[in-house]
Amino acid sequence: MAGRGVGQDAAREHVSAVPAAMRRARILEHIRDRGAATIADLARTHAISSMTAHRDLEQLAREGLVVRVRGGARALDAAAPHPTAWAARIAQEPEAKAAIAAHAVTRVEDGATIFLDASSTAHALALALMTAPPRALTLVTNSPFIAANISADAVHLVVCPGELDQQTRAVTGGWTVEFIGRLNFDVAFVSAAGITLDKGLSTARSPIADVLRAARAQAGRTVGLVDATKFGRAALVTIARAQDLDEVVTDSALDAATVDEYRAAGVGLVIAPPR
Repeated sequence: MAGRGVGQDAAREHVSAVPAAMRRARILEHIRDRGAATIADLARTHAISSMTAHRDLEQLAREGLVVRVRGGARALDAAAPHPTAWAARIAQEPEAKAAIAAHAVTRVEDGATIFLDASSTAHALALALMTAPPRALTLVTNSPFIAANISADAVHLVVCPGELDQQTRAVTGGWTVEFIGRLNFDVAFVSAAGITLDKGLSTARSPIADVLRAARAQAGRTVGLVDATKFGRAALVTIARAQDLDEVVTDSALDAATVDEYRAAGVGLVIAPPR
């Protein structure tokens, strides 16, 4: 796999003939438009290697144009808009989300029908799928942002109808729930604001919980994508008990005691290895 990653990076470098200064200007515009961006997002969007994206961000940071954060950068210019809640979520724990996505993508078979929720971790999974797309896949999502990042010809993309929550960038509401209730999924990939053994997988917004419950009801399997920082947090509305998910994928930052506690309680907890 490592060899193929190097080859893909080399291919991107070969394809990209944009002068470095122009490329960095486009990257700066990309970050200012969105408030923040990850290295993986920049590499994919601008057809460059992760190493080149890293070097470009370091140069922009030295010039005082962006602020480097773990796994990416955020906008600095006072004239730029404040980062949106969605952009802030994308910039949080990018390495953990990439590791979770790398494991989750192994659960997607050729010809499958899957549901991706409007979470930043599902966004990481969408990017992982686009790195090596299945030969055939039907992907349903309630995230316009994720839908905008799906470009493989082999992917049949279905975007749920409904009302767009500007803060979470999720499409929710009665139309969404009704639409999902008419579909069938092999796997539904869902995330949340937090997870505990007492309150289960939970979110602060009832309409989001309604959509995820509907997706889970129509899925052969439901896989939770939950980074380690969300363990021990309980939000307003419970989506499902942790034990009712077929698998909960997290990253290696979760402490051993918590891993043992969840597994002893019957949770199918899987630790994704670091990338």
